[in-house]
Amino acid sequence: MPKAQPEPTPGAGDPLTENEGLLLALLARAGPLTAYQIAKAYDLSPVSNFNTSKGKIYPMIKRLQSSGLIRGEVVAGDRRGTERLTCTKEGLKKVKEWVVSVQPAHILPEDGLRSRVQSFGLLSKAERISWLNDVREKMTEKLDALEKYKEITDTPFQELVHQNAYSTIQARLSWLDRIFFALASDGPEDRAT
Repeated sequence: MPKAQPEPTPGAGDPLTENEGLLLALLARAGPLTAYQIAKAYDLSPVSNFNTSKGKIYPMIKRLQSSGLIRGEVVAGDRRGTERLTCTKEGLKKVKEWVVSVQPAHILPEDGLRSRVQSFGLLSKAERISWLNDVREKMTEKLDALEKYKEITDTPFQELVHQNAYSTIQARLSWLDRIFFALASDGPEDRAT
């Protein structure tokens, strides 16, 4: 199996990737932070694609340092060489560019559930209903996780961000109800979606 190629170091003219933008924005809002504190923030987040492994976070931090977007200062007295990380002036400029950029994928993001419903014809009615119940249960659990996360965090614009996450899941639960109703009414197969 070929070895995975490292992501290129962002250059001065290159836009940030979503992951780079998220990390730099976290540092700009809450820094200085250590790499461990960044990894911990990712671990605590109820957003699944934000939960990036340490194997990806640490190399990304190194790339951003190499490109001059992050600066590290060694913590005095720390024998492990732990660094407190901050955004550089260029890093703040890049993260501001990232914040104001709106990509087509932000308007209607890829949705694994929507993609699976397109293939419902491969499942029996009982399998479809079982899948819907499973997804409903997981979404309900995610609503609970969002409420718990809200209680343990204090971030800028937290209520607005929370409202978005909460209403997104509520809208998806409503969509699941419509699919379930279409399946229960024995309408045409393609009307379930």
